Amino acid sequence: MPILDALVAPIKKHVGLLHVKVVRARKLLKMDILGASDPYVKLSLSGERLPAKKTSIKMKTLDPEWNEDFKLIVKDPKSQVLQLHVYDWEKV
Repeated sequence: MPILDALVAPIKKHVGLLHVKVVRARKLLKMDILGASDPYVKLSLSGERLPAKKTSIKMKTLDPEWNEDFKLIVKDPKSQVLQLHVYDWEKV
């Protein structure tokens, strides 16, 4: 008797790692009343169920510098897309 149901999609093994360095952002929109922002970046690969990776929060700046390295598991390099989203910490 099979352990997994035949209707369950096959589990893909990873084929590699994507190394991403989030360096900086420039001229972000003002999100606070005082004209600043508290930005951070969320990174993920499309089609991935794992939680997104996050940079640290840079307080009160429109020109943040992170210089942070991340490794993301790639399962299907032909279809997966790197997604980067910048958020304001106080607006989430």
